[in-house]
Amino acid sequence: MVIKTKLTGVVLVLSWLTLWQCSSSAPRAATSSKDTAAGIPSLDVNTLEEGTEIQSSGEELMDYPGGLIALRNGDQSNDSVLVVAVHGYQSRGYEWVTGLKHLAEHFGALYFYRYDWQMCPDQIGQELAATIRTKFKAGHYQRILVFGHSYGGLVVTYAAAELGRLKAEIHVIAAPLSGFPGLLDDCGSLVYDQQDKLVYPPWKPSVAVIQHKTVHSQDGAFRDLASDPQEIDLPFRQIIELPPTMDGHRLGHNWSVSWVLDEYVGRPHRY
Repeated sequence: MVIKTKLTGVVLVLSWLTLWQCSSSAPRAATSSKDTAAGIPSLDVNTLEEGTEIQSSGEELMDYPGGLIALRNGDQSNDSVLVVAVHGYQSRGYEWVTGLKHLAEHFGALYFYRYDWQMCPDQIGQELAATIRTKFKAGHYQRILVFGHSYGGLVVTYAAAELGRLKAEIHVIAAPLSGFPGLLDDCGSLVYDQQDKLVYPPWKPSVAVIQHKTVHSQDGAFRDLASDPQEIDLPFRQIIELPPTMDGHRLGHNWSVSWVLDEYVGRPHRY
């Protein structure tokens, strides 16, 4: 089952503009021997520029084909944790650039997961989990760390149940977990409860799911909705309410990624 493209105002709110497709000439780092054998492309995060060039860096990131992309920092060799970042619906990539560069300073096994957002989130979640299980078995990792933003938050929540008894920590960021009007209409495999909220398969105790919620009125993707689509009753290990501002500016849908990733590695922002 796939999601048909809908040019409705609701979908355009969540998509936050269309994806720019472009080819980049930025140099890419050599893959590790294991990644090379698995056909996984690699990107040197030091080539991703910020500031006025952050949009172009995001395009470079999203220009890769589907599947895992290895993000490398030449000085980092800590690969005991398998880290996977999962983008949102029609992401332009720029919202991930700063946070991923900071994660790469701490983790040597960092990957960005590209997927086809016209697929339904449960199907993408199954494919993501299968990819993670395969990668985990091929390495010598102690645990799994996953970040999913917006539509990617639905994806990683569906993936949680597919990870079985693997030790995993999943961070769901600014995700419309209860469902989103119009976006999932063609996904007949999804299950809803009596309150018309999505029902997710249960995950094992070894999988910890942490929800990071933006302020409903401050989130450009959700603020025009009568109810907050982040509100749902799930067995989260923790629910974290994000502040309304970041470094003196509104903390909205996209920059919630930077807040969460930076907080995780000890680079706190100002309110």
